[in-house]
Amino acid sequence: FGITAGEVRRLPADQTGETDLSIDDTEQVATLPGAIGVEVSPDGTLYVAVSSQDESAGVWMAPPDGTASQLANISGFPNDILFQPEHDRILVTESSGGVVYSVGTDGSRETWLDDDRLATESFGANGITQGSDGTVYIAVTRASEMGRLIEVPMEAAGSPVEATTLLESEAIFGADGITAYNGDLLVAANSQNRVVRVNSAAETETIADSDDGLVFPSDVLVDPDSEQLFICNFANESPENGAILRKQM
Repeated sequence: FGITAGEVRRLPADQTGETDLSIDDTEQVATLPGAIGVEVSPDGTLYVAVSSQDESAGVWMAPPDGTASQLANISGFPNDILFQPEHDRILVTESSGGVVYSVGTDGSRETWLDDDRLATESFGANGITQGSDGTVYIAVTRASEMGRLIEVPMEAAGSPVEATTLLESEAIFGADGITAYNGDLLVAANSQNRVVRVNSAAETETIADSDDGLVFPSDVLVDPDSEQLFICNFANESPENGAILRKQM
């Protein structure tokens, strides 16, 4: 997990079932100018979105046995990332401009998706995930008083097919981090302190909220083996509530 001050920390898998862990129970594995979205490749390399508002902004990489370095520069607000090993690339959302970039593991960069629905007057393209069939999903945080989910099928070579709007609803206003799970999408609706399940029919259901301890949740992830949902509390206005929460699905 990333800490916006510029740390990436790791908690061993055999400790994820424990409770009341502190930052001292984790290991710092990378130091960066900032850290938002974090992905780990099969070989253990970390890829991290850095939104530092200067020349350091973009995608950084940290090999398991080396020092972190910038892989590609992206101005604006690089936010969430999706590592696609089959295409040797990382898809990166840029929230202020509403664009998704493709960054190759060799450092090359190109625009992958530039769609008007990803850009808003507020905070645009944010969370990004991929379903089991290869479809990419992108969360748009604030489209007027709505949140939005964009569905993007891919060609075999990795190019996007025509994007469609899966859902635009007040139920997901504040859509931040998202993850695909069992044919559904789980959406961290940050400003509502909720995690919302969205099924294939675009029906919504709240599965966790402030009663579960959520404080501006920014990302979600499910461990498919234990079927545990992990939720990151960004807690932007109350840092003392910053935490990683766990809930059984």
